[in-house]
Amino acid sequence: MVLDALEEERIVPYFQPIVDLGTGDVAIHELLMRIELGDRIVPAGEFIDIAESIGVVHKMDYLLIEKAFQQMHEQQYKGMLFVNLSPKSLIIGEFISRVRQLAMEYEIEPKRIVFELTERETVSNMALLERFVQDLKLEGFNFAIDDFGSGFSSFHYIKHFPIDVIKIEGDFIRNMLTDDKDMAFVKSIVTLAHNLGIQTVAEFVEDQAVMDAVRELGINYGQGYFIGRPSPQLALPGGTAE
Repeated sequence: MVLDALEEERIVPYFQPIVDLGTGDVAIHELLMRIELGDRIVPAGEFIDIAESIGVVHKMDYLLIEKAFQQMHEQQYKGMLFVNLSPKSLIIGEFISRVRQLAMEYEIEPKRIVFELTERETVSNMALLERFVQDLKLEGFNFAIDDFGSGFSSFHYIKHFPIDVIKIEGDFIRNMLTDDKDMAFVKSIVTLAHNLGIQTVAEFVEDQAVMDAVRELGINYGQGYFIGRPSPQLALPGGTAE
């Protein structure tokens, strides 16, 4: 299924809105990978591990990014795009030149693209990853740490990499109103980010009470099903979350 989808270019972009908690506007979208299989849209969770194991995830990333950039260009979308990246994709030598070329081709300023590094998939050569991150940063691209707080390398990333955004682990956000430890974790992450001049995104915002709480804590952005589900369309600039 994965190889056929790659060959037939049935890998399609979906976009989940991320709202500015200060203005209520959709300022960002997260890019998500899907496969079209007949009438069914297959989410990444069902195929990404297989794609990793057979060594084609970087090719899927290229195709997904190109389709997303094309859609941003056609819709004249002026917001930011968060792109989930496997660290293994990032350290493939041609990645930087390919992404730079696509950004130029579709007239997208690199500063509007934020690459999300997840620590759920560790990379053995951290020094190599650091070099690629620095090189992309010099090109003007930005970086986020996804699922911040879910593991130990979060702090390694924040110490050694030029990180612009922290996405706070969704389990902490989801449970913080009922669990004092989770609330303490969230508060400490927000304090850390503020002290370092890093923007924050709360993941798993799933009801109004959590939305109000993350806004009160001074978190910059919110993401979750309460704000908006992934869709094949980008919200128009200045649009508000439903």
